[in-house]
Amino acid sequence: MKSYLPNDIKDENRKIIYDILLHDPELAKVEITEKTAISFVTVSKIVNFFETVGILKATGESREGSGGLGRKRTVYQFIENSYVTIGIEIIGNKITAVLVNLHSNVIDAYLTETEIPFYHKDFTKMLEKIINRMKAKASETNSVVLGIGIGVDGAINTRKKTIRMKTKEYKEQDFFYEEMIENLKNTVQLPIILENDVNASAVAEFRNLENNGTVSTDLVHITLGDGIGAGIIINKKLHRGFNSSAGELEYMCFDGDYRKEPSSVGWLESKIGNKNLLNTFDLHVGTEDCIDFISKKLALTITSIISILDINDIIIGGKTTMLFPDAILESTKKYVEQYTEWTPNISVSYLKHSTALGAAILMLQQEIQKVISGSGHNDQNI
Repeated sequence: MKSYLPNDIKDENRKIIYDILLHDPELAKVEITEKTAISFVTVSKIVNFFETVGILKATGESREGSGGLGRKRTVYQFIENSYVTIGIEIIGNKITAVLVNLHSNVIDAYLTETEIPFYHKDFTKMLEKIINRMKAKASETNSVVLGIGIGVDGAINTRKKTIRMKTKEYKEQDFFYEEMIENLKNTVQLPIILENDVNASAVAEFRNLENNGTVSTDLVHITLGDGIGAGIIINKKLHRGFNSSAGELEYMCFDGDYRKEPSSVGWLESKIGNKNLLNTFDLHVGTEDCIDFISKKLALTITSIISILDINDIIIGGKTTMLFPDAILESTKKYVEQYTEWTPNISVSYLKHSTALGAAILMLQQEIQKVISGSGHNDQNI
């Protein structure tokens, strides 16, 4: 049996109270005690600590005790903009940056385009300008920026510290990213995480389900566009895999004679990636043949995933899906049921800036834990 140290219990108590305040942002100390098994003394210390670090403030209001009896209770308000993170989405030549608060709400967004590829040395300078712009926006709301999450449309290998991206010749090449990220960290003086765009998007989709009251622990989010990929949530956590390559669906193959070349894309992407679809179909017309072609391959992919992981919630998105979302959705559902006789919950994503939002949420999850655990602050013995 695992033994717990006092600091483990202290951090767990703070996390419990923080989560309660996220969903019920105005409470008195006694009300927090009533919602938990934590003593009033401990709750009082944690609330005072949260005041010190700026997460809470007393509203100046008070409430009567239970049944109108007892002392009046001071009410504390959750300050959702006290801490923020910056999320940056880099897909093709389009860049989206968002400022995200503790409730995972976007409080500012900035969109731009560039011809400079992510792996070029000059890209860092452009990112620095975008980050400084978002930091200036954060200062307008008196927000502390905790860090930066960057979502990129490339396959990231965390062991090799490489990212596989398409070049202008539509071939794949590995680039080392560690030096670039370290240089950017040193320049902007903030922690940075780099994540695959679909992984980040899956985190945003999962949080959106939670905010809408959908009870789920697992999710697969599949996007179709220039490439094809998936983000996988298992037990409410992003599943990255050994090399952070979980969800690289472009390499899924249903052709026993296929052979991949070193710089070519994978089999599935060679079939339903935008390049092949544009060469094969008129996407502006939305022919039944095109929709059928896409949905069959997509249904085979979904069937393979859910037959192994037993995940019931699947969200599909990406610019190819959004050309004719209803038709692709219904056709894909039909084929999945045909292949399996199962009826998983498949839906289409309409969430804006999901990669940028998800990257910001990932950074928020990492850094807010340091704030509420007292790292870098004069901690009390709670």
